[in-house]
Amino acid sequence: MLATFLLATASFVAAAPYATESNPATLLLDASRAGDGIMEVRERIPATAGSFTVVYPKWIPGEHSPSGPLNDLAALRISANGSALDWRRDSVDLYAFHVNVPSGTSALDVAFDVLMNAPDDMMSSHSVAIVNWNRALLYQEGIDSHHYFVKPSLVLPPGWEYASALRGGIRSGERIDFATTALNMLVDSPLDMGRYVRKWDLWREGAAFVALDAFADHPQDLDIPANLLHAYERMPAEAFAMYGSRHFEDYHALLTLSDALGFQGIEHQIGRASCRER
Repeated sequence: MLATFLLATASFVAAAPYATESNPATLLLDASRAGDGIMEVRERIPATAGSFTVVYPKWIPGEHSPSGPLNDLAALRISANGSALDWRRDSVDLYAFHVNVPSGTSALDVAFDVLMNAPDDMMSSHSVAIVNWNRALLYQEGIDSHHYFVKPSLVLPPGWEYASALRGGIRSGERIDFATTALNMLVDSPLDMGRYVRKWDLWREGAAFVALDAFADHPQDLDIPANLLHAYERMPAEAFAMYGSRHFEDYHALLTLSDALGFQGIEHQIGRASCRER
């Protein structure tokens, strides 16, 4: 039994990723209608001719379960070189979608809508929205997420701001273009955005810092009392004293102040960090 298990374990080899650091998948998340509970995804996924499978994230870090909200994916379209392609959902793994890629094709164009507000899973209000990137992408089946690369971009609703630990963040109008990042880091980098926002530095040392980025349904909700803010400001030094080190270069505590949104919490990242609270 042990020998069989070891053989089965050793036989698994990750697929060669077509989305490399020099040729990443591109992801444009149009969140301009996030206040109405919908976002639009446009992806270009490097691929090769023949049978090809893309998957929706199923096992979610921070939730430690196969909880990817597949029901929130709507109106999936797949095309190549401007022509629509037929796709087929796997009959066993509903998170997988099969497509035949025409010869001479090096990438698939994928589009779908993200439905943000299930009755028991509210992700946006008229003034605040939460982006968990795993809800807004498909990717090549069978790859190691540490070696599959994505260049993400985001379009904000007019007048909104955002916060995230994602690198890059070059803004032009309402569009932000982030740096190319490994898939595992992207999924581990939550982003909050909203109409009413305040940001505080809780600690800074050279280029390293800890920030509190708060988003609210109403501007008066951002009037945090000085004594409470001072308590937050003490937390970095207390954490460093307790653990004796830090694992991040910069840390964004993302705080949403909304009665409409449900509980959200995720805290991961090596090198940079985003943490969400409610």
